[in-house]
Amino acid sequence: MKHFLSILWKITGTLIILIGLGFFIARVINVAPSNKLSVQEQVVTIVEEGGCFVCHGGPDFYPNINVPVFGHMIEKKAEKGVRYANAFSVLMHLNNDEAVDESILIKMQKVISERSMPPLSYSIIHWKSAIIKDKQKILLHWLYDHLSTEHDWPVPTKERTFEPIIPVPDSLPANLSKVNLGRILFNDPRLSADSTVSCATCHKLDQGGADNMNFSLGAFAQPGRYSTTTIFNAAFQQFFFWDGRVSSLALQSALMLTDPVIMGNESFEEITDRLEADPDFTSLFTATYTEGFSAENITDALAEYHKVLITPDAPFDQFLKGDGEAISPDAKKGYDLFKKIGCASCHNGVAIGGNSLEYMGLSNKFFPSRDKVQLPDLGRYRVTGLQEDIYKFKVPGLRNVALTYPYFHNSSAPDLETAVKTMAFYQRDKTLTLKEIREVVSFLRTLTGTFEGKLLTGSIGE
Repeated sequence: MKHFLSILWKITGTLIILIGLGFFIARVINVAPSNKLSVQEQVVTIVEEGGCFVCHGGPDFYPNINVPVFGHMIEKKAEKGVRYANAFSVLMHLNNDEAVDESILIKMQKVISERSMPPLSYSIIHWKSAIIKDKQKILLHWLYDHLSTEHDWPVPTKERTFEPIIPVPDSLPANLSKVNLGRILFNDPRLSADSTVSCATCHKLDQGGADNMNFSLGAFAQPGRYSTTTIFNAAFQQFFFWDGRVSSLALQSALMLTDPVIMGNESFEEITDRLEADPDFTSLFTATYTEGFSAENITDALAEYHKVLITPDAPFDQFLKGDGEAISPDAKKGYDLFKKIGCASCHNGVAIGGNSLEYMGLSNKFFPSRDKVQLPDLGRYRVTGLQEDIYKFKVPGLRNVALTYPYFHNSSAPDLETAVKTMAFYQRDKTLTLKEIREVVSFLRTLTGTFEGKLLTGSIGE
């Protein structure tokens, strides 16, 4: 027994010495890039020398983690890491002098500010990977400047620190004649094959822009395949549909109007024929669109109408603008928790979502613990056919979320409490207390804004 303990002590002592030596070497060689390089070149150097690609670059980089003891641990983290954020896309955009995706920048902001990456098991063997303070300063300077110049985010100051959420503006520039036509079309059931369904049928402006049904009924009373998302604040989002198949409002409208379930039309000609049979509306429409009804003009008018379907002046927006009394103490605690556990890494920006596609079940497997997986559960895979896109969905915006139950693509969460508890566990591996859930829900209820000068109403999911 003594001999065994002696060997164990020697092994432990050797490991401690090696780890300590590693930290000492890291302090010597892990330095910030030369300031003779441009800021962008410094960022690229930090990302490359830091070995970010090993965990955030995909399977092609996995051979780099074939090391004793720590290799298996790192590989497990790498499988999750690339689902969370793809660092290779950052380098690709920088090398091509293109804007880095807003959603990636917000994720980077959190881990850089907290210096929570890389994990200790990786920094022990990769001595240049830790984000020392000099590197942190370079990265944050570049990140805030990039957010400001490329994505129109406010630059943080001492008085106004960085927040992952931006208030909804009071209005957006819009062509009012097109807006009026879009409003008429939005409410016109003639857009559907059986003339029973309009856009407003499922996107009720008096119910938070959704319909509170598990699955909406389309033309000929056909049940939909996904939960209906809110129409409000769609103008601030980058992706549309749960599988993120399009990235423009006009194209989104086009696909909706020709969907065999939602509107039942086989072609746009069916729609234009019905509209052209109305001489009064035809006259009104051609006053703005002189070439008359077409797929391009109809979807353009609907897209323009989206620009007025925004909901500013939520209590939380007032809080962001400096009114500390606009939300309750519980809501403030809920917002702090929302940021702390990482919800804001995906739910951010003006719409508090809608700008990225994320893996459902990032920390714990979501679908195997549910009923048999259905075709819609495959998410973006149905669009791309890529294995890595299975279970990946558009992140929904959280504006007016208290009014837009049920939640998730499959309507499996009937209320906010269930949604918060579920997301915390499956996405962040957190088991929240009832008090914490109530605080986060209290924050989410402050996101209800105004439309046409009045606070949005509708039944609130309890």
